[in-house]
Amino acid sequence: MKTRVRWMAAALVAALMAGGCASMTRVLDKTDEEQVIRTLDNEWVAAVARKDAAAVAAFYAPDGSVLPPNGPEARGTQAVAEFWSGLLALRNVQLTFAPTQVVVAQSGDIAYDIGTYALSFTTDKGPVKDSGKYVVVWKKVNEHWKVAADIFNSNAPAP
Repeated sequence: MKTRVRWMAAALVAALMAGGCASMTRVLDKTDEEQVIRTLDNEWVAAVARKDAAAVAAFYAPDGSVLPPNGPEARGTQAVAEFWSGLLALRNVQLTFAPTQVVVAQSGDIAYDIGTYALSFTTDKGPVKDSGKYVVVWKKVNEHWKVAADIFNSNAPAP
């Protein structure tokens, strides 16, 4: 009986230790996943700088959405590409953005980043400059992070 109790106690300790290791692995994986998203954000900004709407649209999930201020939602690959084509076609357009916070869910299959952006372009009436904030929701699609939802708004006061 003592041997059986000792065996069960040893098995319980081993199971608890394995569970603790799994939790530590998840924390490390979350840190790795956060870095992957930060790298993707950098690649996204580079695609914007190249004015490559197709490359920008490729960051989005097939059912991903852009939710611009004062405009309709663009959902799906074609609509997202059309939105970005229009934005990137603006004269002298410059857009940069960077996350200030990236949070990966414990499940590791969804995340979000919050950040700031700076946008400028030229119209017939002159230069336009804007800055604001955004939230991007990421989800895993076939083991790759893709944008599920992208919403942003200006820091400028409403007209």
